[in-house]
Amino acid sequence: MLSVSYSPKCALWTSRNVDADHEQWRILVVDDNAASAEGLAAALNADGCDTRFALSGVDALQAIDGWVPHVVVLDISMPEHDGFATARVLRRISPTRNAGIIAFTALGEDYVRSKGVHAGFDGYCQKGNAPGVLVKLIGQIVQVH
Repeated sequence: MLSVSYSPKCALWTSRNVDADHEQWRILVVDDNAASAEGLAAALNADGCDTRFALSGVDALQAIDGWVPHVVVLDISMPEHDGFATARVLRRISPTRNAGIIAFTALGEDYVRSKGVHAGFDGYCQKGNAPGVLVKLIGQIVQVH
């Protein structure tokens, strides 16, 4: 029997750099699946990040009131406002205009990239990756001086 190993993809699409200025990385996880959002936020917190989560695009906009993330980890397939619509709004408003935005989804990279770059995404990490892989991708965006 042939064994096939599955390796989810992670990729940086832009050269955006976010200056954390010696601060703890602030990460906002946005996913309509509460267990997924909470689990990823807990894993990122355990890795030393200041992480919060939101369960919708609207909740994400409320979460950034008074707390601005360096990076938003954003699911694509969400009801009401999908990740593409949410990313476009995040790019238009002052607090998150320059934040890193990473698509975190089960959807394939080619599909997400075809719409995601224009929506303002900086990278892609397919669900199924270990949190450490996502942290490495975040580290390519966040610069600590």
